Amino acid sequence: MDRNGLEVTRPVHTLYFELHHLQHVVTSPSSGIPPQPLTSYTLLVMEDGEVSQSWDDEEYTLKAGSCWIFSPGSIIDMSKFHGQGGSFWLLNFSILGNTARPVTTYLQVGECRISSTKVPLRIVREISKYQNDKSAARQMDNHARFQKLMRIMIESTKDQPASETTRQSVLAIIEQLKEHFTEEISVEELAAQAQISKRRFTHWFKHITGKHVLEYITDLRMESAKQLLLKGERLQEIAVKVGYRDEFYFNRRFKQTEGLTPGQFVRNYENKPAHICALTCLGHLLALGIRPIAAAKNLTNRPYLRNLSLDIHRVNNIPYQLEEIAELQPEYILVSNEQECEELSAVASTMIFSQNDHKPMTLLAMLGEAFNKQRIAQQLILQYEQKAERHRTELRGFISKEETVSVIEIRTDSIYVFGNFWCRGAYNLYDGLGMTAPPIIEQEMLNREAYRLITEEQLSLYAGDRLFVSILDPVRFRALEKTFIWKQLKAVQNNHIYSIDPEHFAVSDPISMHSQMDVQMKLLLAR
Repeated sequence: MDRNGLEVTRPVHTLYFELHHLQHVVTSPSSGIPPQPLTSYTLLVMEDGEVSQSWDDEEYTLKAGSCWIFSPGSIIDMSKFHGQGGSFWLLNFSILGNTARPVTTYLQVGECRISSTKVPLRIVREISKYQNDKSAARQMDNHARFQKLMRIMIESTKDQPASETTRQSVLAIIEQLKEHFTEEISVEELAAQAQISKRRFTHWFKHITGKHVLEYITDLRMESAKQLLLKGERLQEIAVKVGYRDEFYFNRRFKQTEGLTPGQFVRNYENKPAHICALTCLGHLLALGIRPIAAAKNLTNRPYLRNLSLDIHRVNNIPYQLEEIAELQPEYILVSNEQECEELSAVASTMIFSQNDHKPMTLLAMLGEAFNKQRIAQQLILQYEQKAERHRTELRGFISKEETVSVIEIRTDSIYVFGNFWCRGAYNLYDGLGMTAPPIIEQEMLNREAYRLITEEQLSLYAGDRLFVSILDPVRFRALEKTFIWKQLKAVQNNHIYSIDPEHFAVSDPISMHSQMDVQMKLLLAR
């Protein structure tokens, strides 16, 4: 026999699913799962009861037998239950194999239309029964059971449009929007043009663009508006050209999206860049109408400052490159501490503006004094106070003065609690909205410390009746949620836990704080 005849000449296409975790969740009418990002593919199998699930900004009702698949990065909110609560299974898995097509094309996210709802539940229960069995045979049996379960999920989507066809349809709509973003059109109409369901359309649209449909259209309109503003066209004409009914509504939408008025945007670009390298307080400078020639890269990447920093040179800041900064020949370098001051003083004059030692509005006044922008600084402070007062009035009668609030951050190896100097929105809550801090924060941290490292055992001291939580490590947070320490917190028992995006609440400056306060108010009033 020819030796070559024994060699494998054709690959064997395989597809399989690796199950990582299986969790059985039982809920009551007063408990659920707060909004959280998923780190892997997840299959949800509803066992009994009924639950309202929020996914991709739409709400769905899950009943016994419902099966849903979520992709990594999805954010689901299952905090509202009907009747006596319910129970469901969560299975975290990954997709593996050697196939002719991308493996993700075999499985569609969203609800799986199963003809018999009893079979998936029976298989999941069998897997659960033997999930801790260490024998090789039992483990192989469970692997086979899970493959059978996923085969059912794949079969449930075989009549749906193929993923690539759907993707191409949505891409065509996106290209169409780039030319017709000024027209009035609904998400339902766009989905109909793509010949897919609204839910499927919104999912794929966000998957491709990273944004919801209306958010994407707004961004297209704002980018067009910026070009027209810099050409000197009138607000009334610009509003009509980019698709808004009048200049007042356009002005409001521009401020909401960009963090400053159209007039402020134009003035920022008209002003010549100042010979300043901002390694701190970039948002403060931009609010004052000062455009530095350079800024720390991490600051220019902040969500509310990114679009305003497009023409500013980005300086690597971890660590700082002295040669890079020296080539820019700045007149001043803004730093946040004595160590940076000493390291960079050989390059140019350094000025310390520490966000760990001063409140955001105090820094604004200091910068206004340093760069002869006192009048603008006072106007910005007044605008902030007026907005905060309107929101304080809105909260009266809804949140009592006796209720406390605090802000914490969950990291892999630590838990932080924040005072009213620096980031994570605590200044808005305490100084802006006038909310009350827990006694230990009131007495030891406010106006004294920017943040403090605490242990899990200290949570009951620092957690307010309402608790804003920034999560950097979802796995650590899920483990914390299961502890008695977490469950006995008053904020947890009353469903007063508010999840905030660490990236959107990374800095406290006059531009970012306005948008952050809008988010905080939305969270507070929603409960």
